[in-house]
Order: sequence, then C-alpha cells, then structure tokens
Amino acid sequence: MHDDDLQVVYTRRLLFRLFPKNSNGCLIMYMVLIGWLYVVLMLAVAQNSLWATFSILFFLGFLPTLFIARMTRRKWRKRQELAREQAKQAKTLE
Repeated sequence: MHDDDLQVVYTRRLLFRLFPKNSNGCLIMYMVLIGWLYVVLMLAVAQNSLWATFSILFFLGFLPTLFIARMTRRKWRKRQELAREQAKQAKTLE
C-alpha cells in the first residue's frame, strides 16, 4: 500500500464516523452533503449582517444536516434490529 492509499482509507473512516456505513452510494451522499455545506457557507459569508449569516448557517446548514444524519441513523438502526431478530429466529429454529 502506498501513502496515498492509506490517506484515502483514513479519510473514508473519518467520513463514516459522521454517519453509519450502510449501502452503496453512501460516499456520494457525503460528497453531496459537503458540497451543500460549502454552498451554504459561501452564501452566509456574502451576507451583510451577522444575524443573516448565522440564520443561514443554522436553517440551511445545520438543520438539514441534522435531519439527514437522523434519518440515516434511523434506517441503520432498523436494519440492525431486523438482522438481530432474524439471527434470533434462526437460533431458535436450530
């Protein structure tokens, strides 16, 4: 493994700590989220007042990110719970 390969693996691990690993396209979701946050930051920086800057950061940056994280986490928990129930059922059938 080269140093570049290690950097990519390390960066992916950091991204997956924010949201759980679940399905294909997860990395694309992170890229879209990072792009969205960048656009929101640029929009907030261009405002004339601090009130407008913080309100844009909160309503267009923080709240949507929180919503996406909670929905992704909820889906991940449901999958884990379903997998546990299936494992229990398989264990009781043996």
